[in-house]
Amino acid sequence: MIRCIFFIFYFIAGIYGQTIDQRKKLLDLSEVYLKKSRSQKDQADSIARLKNWHIYGELATGEEFWLKKLAANGMPLYYYTENLTSARSISTDHVWPGGESQLFLNGTGMIVGEWDGGRVLIEHQEFQGRAFQIDEYPDLSDHATHVAGTMIAAGINQQAHGMSSAAILQANSWDNDDSEMAAAAADGMILSNHSYGSRGGWHWNSFSDDMWVWWGDTDVDPMEDYHFGFYDEQSQEWDEIAYNAPHYLIVLSAGNDRNDGPNPDTEHWVWSSLENDWVLSTDTRNPDGPWDCISYHKISKNVLTVGAVNDLNDGYNGSGSVNISSFSSVGPVDDGRIKPDIVANGVGLLSSVSSSFDAYDTYSGTSMSAPSTTGSLTLIQQWYQERQDTLLLAATLKALVIHTADEAGEHEGPDYRYGWGLMNTSRAVDLISHLGNGHLIQEMVLHDGSSIEIQVYSNGSHPIRATISWTDIPGIPPAPSVNPPDIMLVNDLDLRVIHESGTMYDPYKLNPYYPDNSATTGDNIVDNVEQVHVPNPEPGMYTIRITHKGSVGLGQPLGLIVSYDIPGNQMIHVAFTGDDLTADGSEENPFGSIQAAIEMSLSGDTVIIHPGIYNESIQIESRGILLASDFLFSGEHADIGSTNIVGVAGNPSIHLNQAGYSTQILGLTISHSDGEPGVGIHCESSFPTIQNCRIINNFGDSFGGGIYIQESDITFMDTEICQNSASAGGGIYAVESNIALNQVLLSNNHSSLDGAALYMMQTDLDLNQVTITENVAGDDAGAIYLRYSSSVSILNSILWNDEPQEIVFSPVGGENFVGIYYSDLAGGVSNILSNQNGYSTFGLTNVINLDPMFCLLDSVDFSLNSGSPCIGSGENSLNMGAYGIGCELAGVKNHSGLAEQFMLYPAFPNPFNPVVTLDLNIPIAHIGRTTVQIIDITGRTRVILLDEQGQSGYTSLVWNGRDDHGTPVPAGVYFVFARAGSVVRTQKILLLK
Repeated sequence: MIRCIFFIFYFIAGIYGQTIDQRKKLLDLSEVYLKKSRSQKDQADSIARLKNWHIYGELATGEEFWLKKLAANGMPLYYYTENLTSARSISTDHVWPGGESQLFLNGTGMIVGEWDGGRVLIEHQEFQGRAFQIDEYPDLSDHATHVAGTMIAAGINQQAHGMSSAAILQANSWDNDDSEMAAAAADGMILSNHSYGSRGGWHWNSFSDDMWVWWGDTDVDPMEDYHFGFYDEQSQEWDEIAYNAPHYLIVLSAGNDRNDGPNPDTEHWVWSSLENDWVLSTDTRNPDGPWDCISYHKISKNVLTVGAVNDLNDGYNGSGSVNISSFSSVGPVDDGRIKPDIVANGVGLLSSVSSSFDAYDTYSGTSMSAPSTTGSLTLIQQWYQERQDTLLLAATLKALVIHTADEAGEHEGPDYRYGWGLMNTSRAVDLISHLGNGHLIQEMVLHDGSSIEIQVYSNGSHPIRATISWTDIPGIPPAPSVNPPDIMLVNDLDLRVIHESGTMYDPYKLNPYYPDNSATTGDNIVDNVEQVHVPNPEPGMYTIRITHKGSVGLGQPLGLIVSYDIPGNQMIHVAFTGDDLTADGSEENPFGSIQAAIEMSLSGDTVIIHPGIYNESIQIESRGILLASDFLFSGEHADIGSTNIVGVAGNPSIHLNQAGYSTQILGLTISHSDGEPGVGIHCESSFPTIQNCRIINNFGDSFGGGIYIQESDITFMDTEICQNSASAGGGIYAVESNIALNQVLLSNNHSSLDGAALYMMQTDLDLNQVTITENVAGDDAGAIYLRYSSSVSILNSILWNDEPQEIVFSPVGGENFVGIYYSDLAGGVSNILSNQNGYSTFGLTNVINLDPMFCLLDSVDFSLNSGSPCIGSGENSLNMGAYGIGCELAGVKNHSGLAEQFMLYPAFPNPFNPVVTLDLNIPIAHIGRTTVQIIDITGRTRVILLDEQGQSGYTSLVWNGRDDHGTPVPAGVYFVFARAGSVVRTQKILLLK
């Protein structure tokens, strides 16, 4: 259960995405950085030619280098690539097509940026026209091509399959990177990879002379390179880019500077500011590591810095299976922040190279761990966009990756070697799949002087974990010195989790003076990521509280991830005669109110409402439950009519907010509510299925008399939406949503303005076997009203006798679309008023304009007379409309669930592990073959549960999660495909493990 306290501030992501001012700032920064980098480059190249330094090239190790600028002391600063079997290590292969999750994620529609040491061979067979070189850098780069392949290779060579095999790559060379990044961010770039950095500390053979070179500044400290852990001007600039591009996450390799250095008294090169050149020295200096060896822009706060671990050939098997590579740079940084942020595989990666269109090579280095991560991040963004129709903020994406990382290292919690752990793409995607089912993602703004509180209920069976991340204002670099303690965090937010008893849980923190120690908890004053973990929670209500120190100016956007419980499977009963004070939810001792039962429920539970009239307005928030009448068990449609929810005090009967995909409402009558908007059902940011329900006689003051839908994905099946009224959208009013109606009746709804039955704004609507009739709207308003680039697909349906038109397009806003196939449309094309805004397509040979011959209009029976032209005229000879043949009025059952027709009731439990029950009602008149199959997401039949001739009546089937051979199938989404003659019923089920 979740509850949001009144002083929380919610905003749609677009409100605090990139603003016009931020875009202008990015373009200004791009121009400033370009002038600056060109000036610095010209100066450095000029001095290099005078002193015969290398300007660019490739070392014997394969590392590519390029002279960028001169340091303040005159020392040349180079960019170096950081190269010296990854998808399995970080579980990305689980979400690929054919993977265990059966999600088929491949980066389709996603664009990822790359800055690297040269030109990508975009003609390589692995890229298939999806790679583009944005600048005109002349020289091909093996490293850049290898990194590109790690991110997006199609898998022509299966051993070199990229993380995101259908994504598009925009490749750039590393000169003028900060300027080009700012410009790309202004144009909407959301992810980019940077597998390079400036040299810090010791490096062997930098000058191709088999000598050590020390890249520190002896004027600051002769023993230790102060750049390690130091927040410098470049760190600040990249934080500035990220701060002005809230959706842009910059991914960097942590570097390969650990365990480097010669034996004492070994002759080596060192920069002399006195000589303004390199000189030989035998002075003893500290080797790099074992801690504090990350440098330059990798220190930035708002980026994702990735360390490298050895390959996990068999995948993750506990923290002991994760081992840091011998070369990967580690933290802490000087102010004690956690770096690297996460780790991924960086050893022995096969990928494309530039020597030919089909060439491959194996590299190691943090250069390889970063693109493994970046490519996987595109899949996470793809899945979130598919589910939520928007992209995650960069800070939220960073929080999600950290929240779902696998534990690594000797101690629980973060550390300075592995950061927050080993990236786990599958867990991140799975969390998105189960939003509302024990998990939540929130993006919000914490305003100055305010706080945010969210309440969640835990039954104590599962740990609670809360993570926040925010894109912080750039810090101010201190004067150069070794390990200055100046804190670079500007906006200091604080996360706490508080049990109802008052027990408070603090976030993790690390001590940079004791980097090998395990994490403790307390006030974290340095990181712009905070996480609270409650491993063994006491049952009860928990408050997630976010506050801040000092001032946060105009407000601080942030991303919050919370995991607080596992799906339940209990059944909770409600009866009109129950008592909330003494109830335990059993059938013998039920609750008296529906809301009390919902408050007790966990995601996956079933709330059974026994017959009665319930005068209450109920809320289902951030969970997925089955809310059902006794119809669930009886199949008797009388149970639908006798179980009625009536909203009170101008509130909707049912309010859904962030209700998960497993939310189902079954067998209820929702009637006689009034208020605004959406007085029958009010649905926001939710994904429910409404089945076998009657939504009737509700009266809205504004939008949505029966149902109001916003930013949701909702399915209606075997449901009546009748005799509702509102100013707009008498039956349904929808904004920015996806709606499917299957065997639904919309009749006798009224609107004084637009859309008597359906008002769609920026919404996609699919109708299949739907009857829309006798609905009345205002002048030129239509039964279906489409506005602002909405679309409707109408199949096997009847639109008849609505006033004044059947379909109307708004004269303003974007173009709308209607496709009508195998349907009966009163008046044909002439009954669509397009207002010259949009276009229509018709399956002209399959659309009729004939009286459907309903049985008894006065008695509101919209079944079909035996002579109806709609019988057998639909696709595959199905009947058009919601009802089949049969003119015997039978009360509720003729209008709520299609009496005498084939029924597949909601699976129970759903999600399930490992057993699920499937109930069928097969008409007695049916004498054909009945089949029930379980099909996976690829369309492959895994098991046949029923295949009989002449089966009829109620049948209960049980599936144990095994295929036809008795082998357990993987966790994931499956479909129940049930057919009785020509009638097909399908249902989605989710197997958890």
